[in-house]
Amino acid sequence: MSIANAPVPATTTALAGAWVAVLLLATLGPGTAIRAAAPTLPPVVETINSVGPAGEAVSSAEARFAAFERRLAELADENLALRQQVTTDRALLAQLAGRIPAGATTDAPAATRPVPTVTFAGKETKLTVGGLAHVFGETGGAPDARYTGIGDRFQLRRLRVSFAGTFAEDVTFKMETDFGNAAIAGNSGYRGQLTDAFVAWTKYPALNLQVGQFKTPFGYDQLVADSKTLFVERTLANDKLTVGRQIGAMATGDLLGRVLNYSVGLFNGAGVNSGANDNNTFMSSGRLAATLFEGKRGELPLRWTVATDFFNTVDKGVFTGRRTGYGADTQLLAGPAELGFEWLRNDGHPVVGLPTTGEGWYTYTAWNLTRQWQALLRLDHYDSNTARPNTTTREWTYGVTYFLKGDDLKLSLNYVRGEQPAPAPSAGRLLGRVQVVF
Repeated sequence: MSIANAPVPATTTALAGAWVAVLLLATLGPGTAIRAAAPTLPPVVETINSVGPAGEAVSSAEARFAAFERRLAELADENLALRQQVTTDRALLAQLAGRIPAGATTDAPAATRPVPTVTFAGKETKLTVGGLAHVFGETGGAPDARYTGIGDRFQLRRLRVSFAGTFAEDVTFKMETDFGNAAIAGNSGYRGQLTDAFVAWTKYPALNLQVGQFKTPFGYDQLVADSKTLFVERTLANDKLTVGRQIGAMATGDLLGRVLNYSVGLFNGAGVNSGANDNNTFMSSGRLAATLFEGKRGELPLRWTVATDFFNTVDKGVFTGRRTGYGADTQLLAGPAELGFEWLRNDGHPVVGLPTTGEGWYTYTAWNLTRQWQALLRLDHYDSNTARPNTTTREWTYGVTYFLKGDDLKLSLNYVRGEQPAPAPSAGRLLGRVQVVF
């Protein structure tokens, strides 16, 4: 029998098949089905059985296996490239899915459409963009002097956009602009104007330093954030006796585990958005607040706070002389109820003329009827000159608030009934407000 016609031993055929299977598994990985390579096995075995001399059979088989290995390597490279492309495509589709509403169509394929990006121009670690909108609707008379000559109206009372950020070096900043009416009195042309613009160093809870334009630490009512006020408008006493926002520098902090909070600062004293100082004397202002109790009595949460504050300034202009202000306030939160009281006083010592004293106080209560409904009541008393008769205004405010989504989205309705000094008649006014925080 010639070697050419001699059958190949079964062990040789089995070993060849096993080698091919091992190559397939090593190249394609354990998750790839071996059946895909099966059609190529018979030609290899057939060639071995049909060759002439043994040397030629071995040489032909090695060539075939070498070609087979090269092809498997090429397939493995193609498979890897396809897997990488699928991963990239999935990431791009996931990114685009967050920017394109469901069911929307686009003019360009997803792979070629540019994806918008937002980057920080500075090195801050956090940047927050927000805003506040107060849309008013009013009807009625003038319950106090602030509404004299104002008829029924709709008003964009506040329309604010703010940017706040934090640096890794314990420095924060805020810039806020108001494009709304910004006052009770009507404005004929809305324009953007700064409310807050400051930089603060906040490394230590007991000592924060702040410089820029912000609220002076005098008067609880005016220090409450505009998005957190219970009533549609602040009290007349607050508007007449506090000094609002000023440009200056302030130190503030918490002591004794946040039992005490203090603020003290120096300011130009020339009012909001004014970089001028009409003399060489800064206005000083300070506030000290204490939490007397915070906890529960049974199942009822309780919190009781008290505070006192002051300011002192020397003015030159409409009023020329020295003004000094004093104040004290307290708030009690007991379960669904909140009660508060504040007293304010201004002493004026003009260069020419007699000293004057303006004084005011208010008390209020709020009751959360449900998670969405809140009832309000407030009594406001203001005397523009305690040394003269017929200078007192008294107002009652009745209100209700509906919270659609907490303070972020709420509707407020207040009825204000006021008695001004004679000969002004008593009058009432209905105030409605829609608040959106974004």
